[in-house]
Amino acid sequence: MNSLFRFLYPSAVLRKHELHKKQDLIMIRHAKIEDSTAIAALIDPYIDDFALNQPGRDKLSLQAVEALILNSSVHYYVYTQDQRILAVIAYKHTSDTSSHLIHFFTMQNMRQQGIGRKLWQFIEAKQQGILLMTVNSSYAAQQVYEKLGFQNISAVIETNGLRFIQMRKVFAISCLQENFI
Repeated sequence: MNSLFRFLYPSAVLRKHELHKKQDLIMIRHAKIEDSTAIAALIDPYIDDFALNQPGRDKLSLQAVEALILNSSVHYYVYTQDQRILAVIAYKHTSDTSSHLIHFFTMQNMRQQGIGRKLWQFIEAKQQGILLMTVNSSYAAQQVYEKLGFQNISAVIETNGLRFIQMRKVFAISCLQENFI
């Protein structure tokens, strides 16, 4: 684009650039070990919702995040915008027909913007053949999970340094039917 056009139509150039920028810089991808520090920082404000003591805090530490990312049975994803991690989600299959949600966090100042829902829809689409997903929810996140279709299956549990509520979601049978067609 020549400089005369930029001089005469600066807002047109800006709008085209902004549109291109918004389309290209939002993505959901596999977490990498290099993301560990940013992920741990994103999770840190939520630790007190779960942890009863230091052993509980350790289960949500940088080292715990690194171990999950390196674990080949864990599917760990990040939602990024402008290469900045805004949300994370991780799960593992516990059997051929069930999985367990391990992490699901959105940066506190980015909540209520649909980021968590997009991340949830992304991994929900990957649950072909899965009948049941479980999660150990903090009390504070219980309503979020209920909006996603999870139901409580326990009262508050305090064990191994953590406080949580067990929840589960039963997937529609139509998810299974796709595997048999």
